[in-house]
Amino acid sequence: MNKGLTYVMAGLMVASLATVSFAGKGGHPIKGEVTKIEGDMVTVTDDHKKAHTFHVDATATKKEGEIIVGATVEVDADKSGHANSIKVAAAKKH
Repeated sequence: MNKGLTYVMAGLMVASLATVSFAGKGGHPIKGEVTKIEGDMVTVTDDHKKAHTFHVDATATKKEGEIIVGATVEVDADKSGHANSIKVAAAKKH
């Protein structure tokens, strides 16, 4: 009985860690500031200072607003890091 419970708990831990690692890439949208743009790659730094890099396709990614360094955005991406949509929440302050 104890051994079975151990396996169940271990399975739940692994599942919860996998969920956390995919957050923002097919999970919850990432919100943060655009900190770098290189070609079709956009890096967004979230409130926890973690950088997330996304592929923003000129035709396939739905874009709302002007994507520039300093803008606050919300990105919905798939597990491979391709941005399905990127929406400007606040423009860069001058």
